[in-house]
Amino acid sequence: MKTKSNTHIYIGIGTLSLVLGGAFVLYRLLNKSKQPKKTSIQIDTSVFDSPDTVGSGACVDPQLIYMLQQLEQKTGYPIFSWINSGVRTPYWNRKVGGVSNSSHEIPNCKAVDIKASNIAVRNKLVYMAREVGFKRIGVGNTFVHLDIDINKSQNVAWGYPSGSSPAINPFV
Repeated sequence: MKTKSNTHIYIGIGTLSLVLGGAFVLYRLLNKSKQPKKTSIQIDTSVFDSPDTVGSGACVDPQLIYMLQQLEQKTGYPIFSWINSGVRTPYWNRKVGGVSNSSHEIPNCKAVDIKASNIAVRNKLVYMAREVGFKRIGVGNTFVHLDIDINKSQNVAWGYPSGSSPAINPFV
C-alpha cells in the first residue's frame, strides 16, 4: 500500500506565508514613509497664537510645523521668529482683512505668514518653500504666505493685494 505525500501542501502553505508576510512588510514600509517624520525639536506653538486668544496656536497642523522646520534648515533663517501671522480667530481674520475661508482660521490652522525683510530674503523663502513641498504660496512685499490646505488649488502663487500677480512665482 502506498502512502500519500502531503509535501506539496506544506510547500504551498510555506510559500503563501512568505508572500503574505512580504506584502505586509512592504505595505508597512510604504505607509510609514507617507507619514510626516517626527522630529525631536519641540516648537513653542505660542508663536502661532492669534493675538486675541492665548494658546490658540496649539491647533497648528503638525505637518506645517515639520515643513517650516525643513524650510528653516534649508534657508538658515529663523523662520519661527519671523512668523507675523499664524492661527487666526474669525474675529482676528476679519480685522486683518483675511479671506472668509482663510487657511489661517481656526479650526483649519494650516497657514502662516513669514516676515521678509527684503527682496532677496523673500525670494529665497519662496523658492525654498517650493523645494520643501509647499504648494500654495502668497507673495507680498514684506512677507510670504505659506499654507498646506489640500482643499484649495495646488501649485499656485499669488500676490497682494489679493488677485494681483506675484512678484515671483516658483511654479512657472
